[in-house]
Amino acid sequence: MGSSDHEKDSSNFSSGKSMDHPPPQPTPAYPTHAPPPMYYPNPHGYPPPYPNAYPPGYHYPAPAPYYGPPPTYERRHSSSCCARCCRSFITCCLLMLTLFFLMSLLLALALHPQLPDYKVVSFSVTNFTTQPTLGGQWDTKIAIENPNDKLVAYFSDFKIDMSYKEGVVAVDRAPALALHTKSQAEVVIRGLLHQGNGNLLDPNLMNDLVKERSTDSVTFSLRMSSMLILKSGTLTTKSEELIAVCHGLKVKFQNNGATYGELENSAKPVPCMLYI
Repeated sequence: MGSSDHEKDSSNFSSGKSMDHPPPQPTPAYPTHAPPPMYYPNPHGYPPPYPNAYPPGYHYPAPAPYYGPPPTYERRHSSSCCARCCRSFITCCLLMLTLFFLMSLLLALALHPQLPDYKVVSFSVTNFTTQPTLGGQWDTKIAIENPNDKLVAYFSDFKIDMSYKEGVVAVDRAPALALHTKSQAEVVIRGLLHQGNGNLLDPNLMNDLVKERSTDSVTFSLRMSSMLILKSGTLTTKSEELIAVCHGLKVKFQNNGATYGELENSAKPVPCMLYI
């Protein structure tokens, strides 16, 4: 027993620890005492508020967009009715235009309207003079043919201009005309080239006319305008202005002193070009 106690004492001294001073107790990881009370300068015991209720450096959020109150049932119902009415109206207009176009196309294909044909059959000048002023009388016969087999052609407001190059030398008119299907008629026009005390041609054109007359021939042009309507039992076209231009009407004189000249066409009609 004595030896074991002595060995324990010697082991304690050898480890450097004295039995008179026991080792300290370990420090706990949580506070063992209540924290001291926080001090606030205001009497109510609340922390002081930040300015505008936000701490310094805080980015203020953007204001939320305002949305009006939702539409009522009556407003929604009226707007939907207006939209349906507009769509129905536009649809009806489109359908009517489509039907009108299809009907016009079918009628045009069935009737196959064609423009009439113009030809100068004869052309002559009597008592033609260039000195001291331009004078004379021109007689023209124009054949007009209606090539349509289902449409009747109605002509009105005939106006005829006789010109030399770019200058008009005479103006005349002709009565209205109606041509049945597959028929032809001749329009006789008599006009005066006499311009009274002066000439409608400017001096340069007048000099050209005198020079050309010295070659025993003068080339004129004829322009005939009218209003044309094609009619049938089911179709009537709108009134259109139809213009026939006949170029190259070369009048041949017997000699330099002759006052009568006629068309040099070898008895062949001169076709005219049509414009609408």
